Amino acid sequence: MLRISSCLLVAVACVLAAPDPSTKISSDLQARLKAGEKVNIIVSMVGGTASTLQQINSQRIDNRNILLNELHDALVANAERSQRGVLKRLSSRSGVKSFWISNQIFVKDADSELVKLIAEDDQVDSINEEAVAHLDEPFDMKVVETLADEHQWGVVKIQAPEAWAEMGALNGNGVIIATVDTGVRVTHEALRDNFLGDYGWFDPSSSTPAPTDNNGHGTHTTGTIAGGKGIGVAPGAKWAACRGCASSACWQSDLLACGEFFACPTLADGTSRDCTKAPNVVSNSWGGGRGNTWYNEVIAAWKAAKIVPLFSNGNSGPNCNTANSPADQDVIAVGSTTIEDAISTFSSVGPTTDGRMKPEVSAPGSNVISAYYTSDTAYVSLSGTSMACPHAAGTIALLQTRNKNLSYAQAKQFLQGHTDTNLQFTGRVCENIGDNVFPNHVFGSGRINALKSVRAQTLAMQG
Repeated sequence: MLRISSCLLVAVACVLAAPDPSTKISSDLQARLKAGEKVNIIVSMVGGTASTLQQINSQRIDNRNILLNELHDALVANAERSQRGVLKRLSSRSGVKSFWISNQIFVKDADSELVKLIAEDDQVDSINEEAVAHLDEPFDMKVVETLADEHQWGVVKIQAPEAWAEMGALNGNGVIIATVDTGVRVTHEALRDNFLGDYGWFDPSSSTPAPTDNNGHGTHTTGTIAGGKGIGVAPGAKWAACRGCASSACWQSDLLACGEFFACPTLADGTSRDCTKAPNVVSNSWGGGRGNTWYNEVIAAWKAAKIVPLFSNGNSGPNCNTANSPADQDVIAVGSTTIEDAISTFSSVGPTTDGRMKPEVSAPGSNVISAYYTSDTAYVSLSGTSMACPHAAGTIALLQTRNKNLSYAQAKQFLQGHTDTNLQFTGRVCENIGDNVFPNHVFGSGRINALKSVRAQTLAMQG
């Protein structure tokens, strides 16, 4: 009898110690629900994906195709286990999307009663309103009437043509580059010949069957990475794209869907998944706010898949403490420079909210000419860190030409450790570090140099 009573006492204590489900609901969301609104929500599960990724990373699988499949299967199994109860509660509803990449669930138009019901599940860690990021909107748009038959200034400045010669005329061959952006005009003359094709396009918001772009931002950024006609750093690479930003706004659910698509691609209709078609590098020219961590699960999964993530640092400069998220997380963040090698006035500056140095590097971003969406021969000049990040992504693609298994750490070292530092300084000081002392919060480790990075890789391969 004493034994039974003791068990009962333990059970009662456990019930009394159970957290109030309402503590899982963010205060901002609670306020909106209290006002009677219906809200799009993101439900995060206990444990997220950390232990699953740790297990995959510890295995050190050399064959990337095997790694990609193992990663996908492990993340799917993790999500199925932890999301089972919540998905059962939501089985009669439309507008529900499960994400294995981040172990989260998107629910459209949830009311107070439904959110409280979801919060009662023991596997639910937190419930937040769906976040909205934005494109790093460019400046100074100028239409280019006639495209000069030469490499654009940013391609020349980082010595990309010399890097191609260093590699024996290779310039991205065999590499798949990817952009999370507004899409791409697939028929553009500078981009139509190296679209990946199947497994190279996904549109989570509109389900368009082929690459398209109603904004122009994505066509421009993709062109700088892998376009022909002298605009691209790695024109030999194949490009893939996901429309994470249906307009200038980028909804969290669409960005998560893009993160998932690149970790294990499908056809454009979402069928016939084939993880071996995953890209090697992903360039992101979107963001917003500071210290936001809601994309970190995707970033961690990309790294586990040997996909190198880069983000534009934001256009909130010139003051210190303006680096945007997710660039202020554990990614390669890229600031913007001018043709004179000065920092662009708009380029966001570190440190991060927790004191880390940002950006990692800078790259050409002012008055960059690339492809545009208005016709198959349209080109415009734009300025922004959105234009800088693709130069760095293209440089990573050149490094991956000789090593498709290049890790994030290796890519970062080759890029960050071999920059140009003979730049134009303004005397700006952030956290007691001047912009002429490297690394710093203005330029990072310096302005990228593709030739120096590729030569460093050559020496590493010979050693």
